[in-house]
Parts: sequence; structure tokens; C-alpha cells
Amino acid sequence: MGRLVILAWAFLGLLLLGADAEPARRVALVIGNGTYAEAGTLANPVNDALDIADKLRSIGFEVIEGNDLGKRELERSIGEFSDALEGAGVGLFYYAGHGLQVDGRNYIVPVDARLDMPVKLQLEAVPIDEVLDIMEQQTKVSLVFLDACRNNPFARSLSRSASTRSATALAGLAQFDSTRGSFIAFSTAPGAVAMDGTGRNSPFAQALLRHIAEPGQSINDMMIAVRRDVVSQTREAQRPWEQGSLLERFEFVPGEGPAPAPKPAAEPAPATQMATAERSVGDDKSSIETFLRDDYLSPDTRDMRSAVKRLYGPSATVFGTPYDAETLAKVKSDWFAQWASWSLGLEPGTLEVTPHGESSAQAVFAMSYDYTPKDKSVARVAGKARVTLELIKTEQGWRIVSETSQAM
Repeated sequence: MGRLVILAWAFLGLLLLGADAEPARRVALVIGNGTYAEAGTLANPVNDALDIADKLRSIGFEVIEGNDLGKRELERSIGEFSDALEGAGVGLFYYAGHGLQVDGRNYIVPVDARLDMPVKLQLEAVPIDEVLDIMEQQTKVSLVFLDACRNNPFARSLSRSASTRSATALAGLAQFDSTRGSFIAFSTAPGAVAMDGTGRNSPFAQALLRHIAEPGQSINDMMIAVRRDVVSQTREAQRPWEQGSLLERFEFVPGEGPAPAPKPAAEPAPATQMATAERSVGDDKSSIETFLRDDYLSPDTRDMRSAVKRLYGPSATVFGTPYDAETLAKVKSDWFAQWASWSLGLEPGTLEVTPHGESSAQAVFAMSYDYTPKDKSVARVAGKARVTLELIKTEQGWRIVSETSQAM
């Protein structure tokens, strides 16, 4: 029964795979620390973590998140992350907040840390390489994103500023000694300041949110696009960098064919341009709502190949698993074959559309579902789910490139 409910949340049962094709799970730990007891307050790490967590869920990650964590809470979250990684194919760790390096080793600083003496480091901070070790031991692909300060909080002379992750650059985070199947992204170069940002997000988080869900883009190309945005926004004061040892290409949202060239970074839009963009969302929202009602929630189950072609791009990722059109059609046919009747509905007033440029958008909405099984011994499956779709606009209309959902 529990498995059937999970399948219903996924709308068409796209998690139902054969015994020889188990999906490769993707699990993330997302932490944002901003309210420090003895190191001042940073405005944006919690915002960054919340937004990154939502974005990762929308592209198929299971997310464990925590914000403003003390040492013991942080360690418990890491333990929960370790348990969740069992059997996963990809692990991701994102951290925003204060960080430091001492003797070439990098540390996360919990919000309750008291680092007035170096001897307290082992008791008060958490080594980042221990989190990486956990990931590398359990997954084939380990991804780390560190939007942390490059300063040493042992120095009493540090001035505190809301505009930076720390005010005086003393020593940047160090490269990791060795990695296996890992990709590690740093928000700024060694010895430089990582800005906290003047809006909702830091420059690094803002750029990451903009580019991470672009279909067909490798993680290396994504970081080039992120770096261009951050360099432009900070007027070359901050330059992200990375190190890695991945053995194969990794894409957050798989796509068909080579990835397009990274878009040039743009200056923040003036208020008048933002107003124009917001007005244009209305047209997109109307067409997307029509697509959802007429196609996504009313698929032609008699011709599943045509339905898949009308609903999805050439490839689509569902709960982190990429599918081609043929496989998708078979999975969906098998799913509907077990139901005597079914109905899906868009809950009124729940659709939220966020445009990403001119030809892509994110749609989030509440969906009701009700499945009556052919097998009388199996219980009816009904309820509501929060669905997140990443969409692209083609000549034929909107198409889905990423789909996920969770119970309401």
C-alpha cells in the first residue's frame, strides 16, 4: 500500500521500474548558518539554503535540510544524511555560512561555536572532509558546494559586516587533499571574500539557482556560467572555483544532445524591466495551466507513445531518474493498466509559475488524485500532492524536462 501511494504522488507511477532498473537515488544535505552567537549575523545563508533545497527537490533530489544549527544539531543532520545515502547514486552537500581553514583542513562553523582559542577547534567546529568521506564511501558521485567565508574567526580584530560572509580575508578554504568521484565548488577563490549579497541571496547562490536546472548542461559548464555571473555581479571581487575527480559527465537535468553555450551574465534588471517581466508571466501561466489541465492531468492512455511525446521532452528526469520516450511510455502504460478508473485534478488557486528566461519555467501546484484498482484486494489510492515541474517551451508548446512531487 505504501508503495502505491508513493507511485500516485508521482502522478503516473514513474517510480515503478522493473527489477533490473532500480532508479539511482539522489540525496542532498543542505545547511544554512547565519545567526551566530559570537561571530555576528549573516543575512542570507538561511535564505540561500532554503532556496537551494527547494530547487534540488524540483530536480529530483531527496533533501535533508537544517538552518542555524549548533554543533550537536549539525552532527545529527550529518548522521541522518549518512543513513539516507545508503543505496544512493549521487550525494550532494551544500553549506552556506561561516567556514575556515586551519593547517590546511576546512571546517564548518556551527552557530553556537566559541572559537576564542585554537585548542577549541576540534570541539566546536566540524571538519568538512568528514562529510565528503561519508559521501565518497556510499555514492559514485559526490558533489559539494561551499558558500562560506574565507576568513579565520580566531582573530579578534575581525570587523563584522552584513555585506560579507566575513569582513577580512585572512586565509581561504584549502583544497581537499584527495577526492574520489567528487566535484567540489567553492564560492570564491583562496584568500578572497565571499559576499553575503544585498538581496535575498548571495551572489553565488543566486547564480547557482539560475543555472542548476538547465537541461543538458554538464556540471563543469554550469560552473562556468555561475562564475561568469558572480564575477559580473561583484565587479570581479569574487571568483568561484572548483576541483574535481569525476570519472564521467554529470548533468543535474539530463538533456538530449550537446549543452548550449553558457549565457553571458547580465546586470540585475531595473525595476521597470522587472515589472514588464512580471506582467509577461500572466501569459505563460495561462498557457501552462491549459497544458496541465488538457494534457498533463488528462493523458490519452489509449496511445501512450503519443501522450509521452506531447507531455515530455526527448528525455525527462523523474525523481532523479532519466527516461527516454520509449521507456517512459512503457512505464506509464504499465501503471495505468492496473487501475479500473482514475482521476487527476488541479487544485484551484494553487498554480505558481516562475519563468526562467524566455523559453523555460517552473510550475508548482497542488494535484488531487484518485485511483480505483482492478484488484479488489488492493485499497483505493487517493489524496493530494505538491507537484513541481521544470518546463521548456517548444514550437509544439510546453514540455516537461523534470518532474517530482511530495505528499500534502
